[in-house]
Amino acid sequence: MPIWHIGKRREALTGNSEVYKKQIARFLEKRGYYLKASSYVEATFADYILTKKGETREYWLEAKATTISLGDSSFLSQLGKYLVEYVKRTPANRFRMILACYNTRGSRLFEQVFDRFESEAINDIVIHIAKASELNERASLGKANPLDIRKFFEDTIVIIAHPFELQIAQEKITPSAPISPTLSDAEYASEVLSKFGNVEPLQESDLIYLNIFLLNIPKILYIGKTPYRSPKAIFNEKPHVSFPAFRLENGKLHSFNEMNTNSLLGKFVDLNSVAVVNVEEFDEDENNRHLVIRILNKWVRNECRNLGLWFDYRTRSYFFPKALNNDNPIAVVWTPKSRRSKRELTKPMKTNDRINYWVHRAVEIYAKKFWGNYYIQIRPRWLFSSDGRHLFEGEKADRLDRAFRKSIYNRNLNQLYDVLFWYRYIFSETDVFGNLRLHEFGEGSDKRLIRVVEQVNVESDRKPHVELEEEIEKFDKIELPEPSFAKTLDEFL
Repeated sequence: MPIWHIGKRREALTGNSEVYKKQIARFLEKRGYYLKASSYVEATFADYILTKKGETREYWLEAKATTISLGDSSFLSQLGKYLVEYVKRTPANRFRMILACYNTRGSRLFEQVFDRFESEAINDIVIHIAKASELNERASLGKANPLDIRKFFEDTIVIIAHPFELQIAQEKITPSAPISPTLSDAEYASEVLSKFGNVEPLQESDLIYLNIFLLNIPKILYIGKTPYRSPKAIFNEKPHVSFPAFRLENGKLHSFNEMNTNSLLGKFVDLNSVAVVNVEEFDEDENNRHLVIRILNKWVRNECRNLGLWFDYRTRSYFFPKALNNDNPIAVVWTPKSRRSKRELTKPMKTNDRINYWVHRAVEIYAKKFWGNYYIQIRPRWLFSSDGRHLFEGEKADRLDRAFRKSIYNRNLNQLYDVLFWYRYIFSETDVFGNLRLHEFGEGSDKRLIRVVEQVNVESDRKPHVELEEEIEKFDKIELPEPSFAKTLDEFL
């Protein structure tokens, strides 16, 4: 039946749109569907594009973490885009739509349209879709064969389910259903699929380029009691001095830099209280681990500030503002391969020499801990401003962001170049030598105590289309290839 009611109908639970999309995708994987592409990675119109083993037809998923209504013009406008895309394709190339939502308002009308396919109800809905659509889409619908339009609704699957009910449904699906393999169950999945005839083995190995880079940090941390109540009070004592990364918490300064009579931080602590602790033992406590991460993030902040990058607290991103005295783009030169390349980071978008807005290549950079080691995670993004310095917020920023994410600027290769660029540019020791393999620096070295050393890649049975950012921890282990056959991001690009 085209409408699937999963669980009891109830009021919407608290949820997040991106989380809900992933829950729906995992549920469909349990039902035998396989992810082929996603809007985040390939900038597709649908949230996810899926397929089923043995089928060539695509399934386009649109997930709504809310209650939807066929009386909502905004929803009808979006539904109309799918309908126009469907009818303009040849029958052999048409997709099936999967529409997922928390609940529906006006369930009787949904059943008339998506379950019983009543001609009068479908005609009324198409009229309302045309009114909510743009002029060119309205023209396409006017030329479409009514039988093709009806076929769109017949081909659409509506899933009504809350996140909690999806979780329960996944657990109740019988093991005999075809499932998508993970790192630990690939053999079991192949065994299950063997019952379904001559199906090709499901296990496929891909090299995934994670956007995390290994950090090299000292093994010891200095901790000293301080009479100062806040970092600002310390900075005010020496306003023109660049301080090393530290964290002030519970009346104590924590830093990788030494605290003695000759050091800068030594002037702000009781030297008799200074303790030296082993980082590996210190961060076994979760609170201490977060403290180490904050110090590392402060180090990143210092690196970015020294390069002239501004930090936006709303988006937690770094970006270059435009120069005060001119409207020229901000560009830097870097070396992605052997040849030097110019990369524009902040530039005006113009129409007839009139600036409409400014676009900024920006980046989120965080320290995180996985598998017992600390890493830097790099996430490129776009920010927009009216004058090159004061960023847009709200719907205006979201609308521009959606436009750039669905353009050539956000294709896979561009994203990989962005990750590599920020890695090379901010952490300058990587600029010439590429992915470095460095030993830890001893105390007292005149080199920086913290270094970004190498990118992590991994052989995996999970396809690279799957978004890994929130699932990295679920990998059982990471095995770095031996240097003799290691494939780095540089070589791929």
